[in-house]
Amino acid sequence: MKAYDLWFENGTGIGQHPLLEATQPLPSDAPVGWIGSAGAAVDPRTWPRGPLTGLPMFHALTLLLPPDYRRRGPDLPAVGFFQGEGQFAHPRADADPAAGPLDVEDPFEVDLGRAVDHPQLQRRTDIIDGRFALLWLTHEEYSRGPVAPPPDTRRPGEHVADDQGPNAWDTVTPTRSVWLLERDDPNVGRVPVDPVAADGTPGWTNPYTADFSDRAPWAKRLGWYHLGGTAMPVQSLPEGLTPFFLEIDELPGLNFGGGSAQIDLESDTFDWACG
Repeated sequence: MKAYDLWFENGTGIGQHPLLEATQPLPSDAPVGWIGSAGAAVDPRTWPRGPLTGLPMFHALTLLLPPDYRRRGPDLPAVGFFQGEGQFAHPRADADPAAGPLDVEDPFEVDLGRAVDHPQLQRRTDIIDGRFALLWLTHEEYSRGPVAPPPDTRRPGEHVADDQGPNAWDTVTPTRSVWLLERDDPNVGRVPVDPVAADGTPGWTNPYTADFSDRAPWAKRLGWYHLGGTAMPVQSLPEGLTPFFLEIDELPGLNFGGGSAQIDLESDTFDWACG
């Protein structure tokens, strides 16, 4: 098993952060994903929607996974990660099926009535009730992307987002290609350990200095966006992580309060913490 850093297109090169200057030339091999508000080529009716607002979620990242990380089998080799409505979202009047039929005069509600869950949709909810989604994607859905989200069907002034979360219509970020470069990491293949509690863990190498004032010299080369290896949470590490996890900082358009998230591809563990 290997661990990988995510590297992001930035002009004529790639860097370990999507908004910082490139530090390496563009690789000669094809990218294995992208960031930005365009998503994979799923049926538009299955683009993830917020369960309360009905607004389509913001697409942050699509990634073609190395074989070891394809934890749903070879037919689902890629994932897409989305963030939706925030902690202040209120349910629409029509969110309860008992409230009656959708308003056929409202194009947004008509469009929402056609929406269905993607067959590989996995919803995630954080501790403050923010909504997220992970889609496991077929090779065809991955390879035909990136594509724009479904068109905005709201009439002016209606269904305004006031929940402090992103959505696909109001949060627009450019598409940037992503590459995976092998990560030289002594903790590859191991269950992540919270660095603060790492002392005494057999085989675990702590990425910080003894007083936690800085990263250890070997860890300074590691990226903050990565698959597997050493987890470096901004606050505490969620329980239930396996070696098959994705850790990302706040990609453009996401709202982690300046922090980072851990997304497990085996156990479905998910959490984020602000900086």
